[in-house]
Amino acid sequence: MDIVQKARCIFQKYVCDHCVGRQYAQLLSGYHNLHRGRLIRSLVAMTIDKEKLEPEDQQMDLLNFTGFKFHFLPLDLQSMRAKIKKRRCSVCGDIFKELDKYAERIEKEKRKKKIEFNTFLVGTKLSADLLKNEERLWERAGIDWCEPLKAELNREIGKRIEKRMKKKFDVRQPDVNLIINLSNNRVEIELNPLFIQGEYQKLKRGIPQTKWPDGKYKTSVEEIVAKPFMKKTKGKGHKFHGLGREDIDAKCLAWRPFVLEILEPRRMLKKKDLSVLRKKIGCSVKVRRLRFSDIGYVRRIKEARWEKSYEAVIRCKDRIEKKDIRKLKGLIGEIRQQTPRRVLHRRSDRLRKRRVKKIRVKYINSKRLKLIVRGEAGLYIKELITGDNGRTHPSVSELLNNECECKQLDVVGIHKKKL
Repeated sequence: MDIVQKARCIFQKYVCDHCVGRQYAQLLSGYHNLHRGRLIRSLVAMTIDKEKLEPEDQQMDLLNFTGFKFHFLPLDLQSMRAKIKKRRCSVCGDIFKELDKYAERIEKEKRKKKIEFNTFLVGTKLSADLLKNEERLWERAGIDWCEPLKAELNREIGKRIEKRMKKKFDVRQPDVNLIINLSNNRVEIELNPLFIQGEYQKLKRGIPQTKWPDGKYKTSVEEIVAKPFMKKTKGKGHKFHGLGREDIDAKCLAWRPFVLEILEPRRMLKKKDLSVLRKKIGCSVKVRRLRFSDIGYVRRIKEARWEKSYEAVIRCKDRIEKKDIRKLKGLIGEIRQQTPRRVLHRRSDRLRKRRVKKIRVKYINSKRLKLIVRGEAGLYIKELITGDNGRTHPSVSELLNNECECKQLDVVGIHKKKL
């Protein structure tokens, strides 16, 4: 089907310039669909300006050409006048004449809910009638070169919002989604999460990384970090994504990467705000290198498997000699760990194989040692010391033939790779 044949099929019913041009959206760069539609309408009008209409011309609704002055085609405008006043596009129902009103309603909704944003994305929900109308058009004219109605509506409404509100249309990472629901004639502003990445240290024991649902712990790294950001952004909630996590009773003296996700923020942050809010976090948790981020970085954090170094103070039940610590070189290499008993309530019971890369041992006294160990992500250090009743092999207890326990544990190194 060539361009004119396609147009004859389109013009079997009255169709506006937007909906005509949209069927040729992939032809001619630099044109709006409105302009394409006018060109196509003019081209077809030229082909039918003759003394006698051909059979294929007679299938068209001549209301499509009432704005043209013909040399030869006799059009009885008097008899068509009543129809001309009532004509509406058979595809969109003249929705393109209402787009300024939808932009105005979005602006009112923004003021009403006191929402701030700089970038936006438009999403249109078509009514069942609009979907059927478009499908009928495609059935008679085909889908070659066309663009969906929804895509053009999103773009055209976006242009009006950009001009009216001085905001920027952003497909990749918008602050908000502006939803135009044509089924119920409603507009809605969906607030997208705000992502802030950085690195933290936990300098106090007894603090979990994330909030506990049962309120067992008064606070968490997540809540401490999120508090000033929630106050500033008026967010509805927050999530915390860390690159691994330390035990609740362990300090994290290394800098652990994280992303703070603020849900439904009603106020925007500027780059300079990050430095100000960082100073309001407190002393039990420190953060650095704050910057705006995205969901992609969250995924990379979740997938990252960085090696970590730990410093543990070990207490032994029986006496040990300095020469005994040489036996602990047997820890270097593969460690086989069945899921520790202390986490069986939330993790599946399976065998994990992890590697210890390096160790250093300092003899404190006849019953105490300091162990610094570097191992793969997912290595359970407490069980590496105790043996967990044989569930971890080898272990400090096994190699020393002594009942050992971890009295103090700190994360002292997170060995970074590029994310």
